[in-house]
Amino acid sequence: MNTEPTSSIIAKAQPILDAFYEAIVACGRIPPFKPTIRVETTPGAIRYDQADRSVVLVPYEVLPPAQRASMDRFAAIGTLGLSGPEQYSEVFNSLLIAHELGHWLQEVARRPLNRWQAEYEANQIMVAFWREHPAPSPAATTEKRLANFVAQSLNMPCPMPENAGMSVEDYFNAHLTEIESNPMAYAGFQKMMVREAIAESPAPSFCQLVATTWPK
Repeated sequence: MNTEPTSSIIAKAQPILDAFYEAIVACGRIPPFKPTIRVETTPGAIRYDQADRSVVLVPYEVLPPAQRASMDRFAAIGTLGLSGPEQYSEVFNSLLIAHELGHWLQEVARRPLNRWQAEYEANQIMVAFWREHPAPSPAATTEKRLANFVAQSLNMPCPMPENAGMSVEDYFNAHLTEIESNPMAYAGFQKMMVREAIAESPAPSFCQLVATTWPK
C-alpha cells in the first residue's frame, strides 16, 4: 500500500483551515491565534489539541487492521462509491476538519458548554461552513458529502436506548465514558447530531453560529 506523505495530507487540509479562519474573521471575530495542522504517525482519532493548538490528523496507513476493515464497511455503506481509504480521507481528513475547528472556536470563545452542547454545536458549525464554503473542486456537493457521512446500515441500532427516561443530551452526558469506549455508539451519536443539524429549519448561517458560540 502506498503511504500518503504527511506533506500531501497537510496540503489538502491547510486550505480548509485557512478558509475557516477567514470565515471567522469575516463574521467579525478576531481570534487570538490561528491553529495549525499536525499529522500523527501513530493510530488515534482526529481531534483538536488545545495543548499545541492544532487539528490533529491521522493517516489511513497507520490505522490498525480492525479500523481499516471498519473503514471498508463505512465506505460500502456510504453514498459516494469510495474505497475504504478514500472514505477515510474524505470524512476524517477533510469534512470533519471543520468540526474540529468548531472546537477551536469554542476554546477561544471560552463559553462554558457541556459535552453534548460542544459536540452538537461543532456539528452545526461544520454543516454551515461546508454549505457556505464548499470545496473548490468537490467530488460531490456538500449535501451529498454530508449524506455520505451520516449513512448507516439498516440494521444499525439506535445509539439511544428505548425508554431511557431522559433526553438524548442528558443520556449522552451521563454515559459519555461508556459511549466513547464504543466507537460504533459514539459514531451513532455523532451521525444523529449531524442529521439534526442538516434538518434544522430555518438553517442557521455560519455567522449566526459564530455569534452564538462567541458572543461579543
